[in-house]
Amino acid sequence: MPDRTQRRDANEISESILQTTEFLFSQHGVENVSMHQIAQAANVGQGTLYRRYANKGDLCMELLHEQFNLMQAKTAAYLEKSQSTPAKERLQTLLKEHIHFLETHVALIETIHNFLTCMGKKKTFFESKPYQFMHKTICELLDEAIKTKAARPVNTDFTAHTLIAAMNPKIYLFLRQKNGYSEADMIENINKTLIDPLFS
Repeated sequence: MPDRTQRRDANEISESILQTTEFLFSQHGVENVSMHQIAQAANVGQGTLYRRYANKGDLCMELLHEQFNLMQAKTAAYLEKSQSTPAKERLQTLLKEHIHFLETHVALIETIHNFLTCMGKKKTFFESKPYQFMHKTICELLDEAIKTKAARPVNTDFTAHTLIAAMNPKIYLFLRQKNGYSEADMIENINKTLIDPLFS
């Protein structure tokens, strides 16, 4: 019984931290909220916070975990139902959904990217499950298109990395905020510049 109570209490603490974090991020912006502020607002000690989440990147990853799973499930369901749709169209749909997800969660994703790649983590952003899922799916669509001669023969591994790199959160934010591109502009230009030239 004590173990169950402890687990319940631990889950309640974690849920309180996540709810507090989400509220603070929505009010002040991800970049303007510190771990110290989160601990204070959630009414937990900093040691308790850091035992659960080593840094803000970990917190962002936890907040996005469910959304990542939903996006992947939605993508898998779409690909399963649309097998007769040309590979180019499926690839364009995949990238459109990815850009929309990025548009909706770009601040959290950028923070995750920063902590995974710049804080000496053994596991990089490029080894994360969302990145690996996206890369694998793009490779499979390109391989199919090449096999059916709908696309030019290219190195699909390299091309998939390049397509994802074009949607890097930092680049995306710069183009959206500094150059004034809309979400629709981003989709259109990625299609014209990177997708169309691959297909015959």
